[in-house]
Amino acid sequence: MRKINKASLKNNPYAKQLTLYVVDKTPLQVFESTPKEIAKAIRGLAKNQLQKSPKKDKWSIAQIVAHLTDGEIVLSYRFRKVISEPGSKIEFYNQNKWSKNLHYEKADCKKKLALFTAIRKENVELLKSLSSKEWKRFGMHSERGKETIEKMLLLYAGHDMNHLKQIESIKSLFSR
Repeated sequence: MRKINKASLKNNPYAKQLTLYVVDKTPLQVFESTPKEIAKAIRGLAKNQLQKSPKKDKWSIAQIVAHLTDGEIVLSYRFRKVISEPGSKIEFYNQNKWSKNLHYEKADCKKKLALFTAIRKENVELLKSLSSKEWKRFGMHSERGKETIEKMLLLYAGHDMNHLKQIESIKSLFSR
């Protein structure tokens, strides 16, 4: 996978920020390694630590993992939709409404991580099976415009790195 054209990100600060997390990394390797990195980061934490929010209106580790899991379900569908039906619409979803209405605050972190890991493994296998032409297939995101499979992977790899940093930050509060 080649590096993304940074000019295509200039009008989207969020997308640009996510790509900065993977600027010197291979997005597919980041994407593939994330479940193991999360498992390593949360190893040894008690349920109450996983559920503890660092601040009011900030997600706990369990909520972050629940978010990543639901995001992976969405991404799995998006990959398959764009690969099978190039040019398709890619709908935005409101992560805060999902968190509230799907009760992320009650999430069983270890169960969510197991589901995330299984779906991620399937997505990695799918991506590894694509031809170079298939990597260029795209959908039209309702907020970000044209997104190729390649760009979706880059954004999600950056998204993974962002949340791994948040998990590590929250975890560091427990060792104070």
